[in-house]
Amino acid sequence: MRVLFALAFFMIVPFILFFIEYRLAKIQSRMAIILPVVILCFAVIVPMVAITSIIMFVIYYVVKYLEKEKQEKLTELEKMNIQDLD
Repeated sequence: MRVLFALAFFMIVPFILFFIEYRLAKIQSRMAIILPVVILCFAVIVPMVAITSIIMFVIYYVVKYLEKEKQEKLTELEKMNIQDLD
């Protein structure tokens, strides 16, 4: 029974953390970068947590990259609209 509980805990908690990281990165919160660092500090106690932290960093940077690409595309579109007005 304890093994089942521990297995569920170590599977559900990372998914919840990934979702929280995604939402924080999406709204561009400062906690989006602090949360993986805090999780990485816990990796000293439980080495398996290091993988979770690395995945959270990846989520953060992918969301940032996609938002940057979206902004650049909008900027290009605005430039083209201004050129059409001239």
